[in-house]
Amino acid sequence: MKKSLIFILIAVVVFGGGGAYWYFSRDKSSNTRVMIPTTTVQKGTISTDVSGSGALSPKIDDDVTIDSDDAAKTIDTIKVSENDKVEKGDTLLTYTDGTTLTAPHSGTVTSVSAYAGNRVNAGQKVAHITSYSDLNAVLQIDELDIPKIKKGQAVSVTVNAYPNKTFSGKVTSIAQEGTDTNGTSTFNVTVHLNKSTGLKSGMTATGSIVLEKKTNVLYVPSGAVHQYGNSYFVYLSSGSDGTETQGTRGFNNEETVRGKQQGVTIGIHNDKYIEIKSGLQEGETIQLNAITKSSGTSTSSNSQNGYQMMRSMNGGGFGGGGFNGGGTRSGGQNGGGTRQ
Repeated sequence: MKKSLIFILIAVVVFGGGGAYWYFSRDKSSNTRVMIPTTTVQKGTISTDVSGSGALSPKIDDDVTIDSDDAAKTIDTIKVSENDKVEKGDTLLTYTDGTTLTAPHSGTVTSVSAYAGNRVNAGQKVAHITSYSDLNAVLQIDELDIPKIKKGQAVSVTVNAYPNKTFSGKVTSIAQEGTDTNGTSTFNVTVHLNKSTGLKSGMTATGSIVLEKKTNVLYVPSGAVHQYGNSYFVYLSSGSDGTETQGTRGFNNEETVRGKQQGVTIGIHNDKYIEIKSGLQEGETIQLNAITKSSGTSTSSNSQNGYQMMRSMNGGGFGGGGFNGGGTRSGGQNGGGTRQ
């Protein structure tokens, strides 16, 4: 009798536990949906660029010296003091012979290293002038990107003190010698800002140097393009029955299916967008990477209620579902911030 009772209890535990496991597993999976977001083919401007960070510095920061062809002279009077602002051509000092030394450019006198009665020789420093109203951004650029940088390239600069503004400029010089840090070299690239209103020397900055820019071209998010061998393709936004998925940048809320593969020819790209040279038309709807949506019952954690990115159904596409630019830094369409 006792043995029969024991067998009955074991059976209840086994079948009951198995049933509970099946129930909770089934319930959990039923709260997870796989969906495919969509987007449309856009037409506009796309650019590739290289980025670097650094700081602002004066464009002009010069020592004022006695002309090399002048003989030794004795200073009669000093006309300026430290922190005085001068314009190009203003008198800095006079000599006992009646001649003068003038400011070679506008700026602020940061130091005076001569005095009345001082006898000075050709080439001797007598003052230092810095122009704080005309600034450069000196950016540190990775050595792998330096061969792509040329004088005259356009640059968009953001300054940490003014995060909502974008300042424009051009590359004016590229350092001949780099700085090695932990086995990686960076080179200083000097960018002259078109306007420096409100900026101060020493402010930290980030710049994007435009390598190539195209206007009036088709482009899609880089995650929409997939690669197979040397070919590229996208998934058109249609189910197995040929019906279109719902809405631009929407979701297919019915059964999750991949649309038809459409071969494309690509052009320039950055880490956000990629140019489509052929294979698609403006406004056409295509699919992005599949995502899962999990809905929890008693918690609002990201793992249960948030969207989680999945690798694309073709095995990851470029870099896990999309085109991996490689070699270029951030970039994209024109826009963002207030251009100065």
